[in-house]
Amino acid sequence: MTVAAIKEASKWQLVLLASLYFLVIAVAILVVMHRHESRGLFVEQQRLEKQHNILIAQWSRLKLEQGVVLNEIYVERKARENLGMSIPKAKDIRMVIE
Repeated sequence: MTVAAIKEASKWQLVLLASLYFLVIAVAILVVMHRHESRGLFVEQQRLEKQHNILIAQWSRLKLEQGVVLNEIYVERKARENLGMSIPKAKDIRMVIE
């Protein structure tokens, strides 16, 4: 090999080395950005799971309340239909004091 060929080869090696160096730096920056985004998404997931649990508890309370209301309506309707009962008027209510 001639001196010019060696200089040309070392010039390409230097360019290749510099390119690889910048590529490694760029990949490292991308890794950091992706980890930061991942942490942000994890925090959002935790917040949404907490909100989901609150909504599930609220839904359960509403279903229970609905069952109670429907049960009262059912009992009142059966009392009216089967037993001929009705809600007394205010003038018909008497208080017993001991």
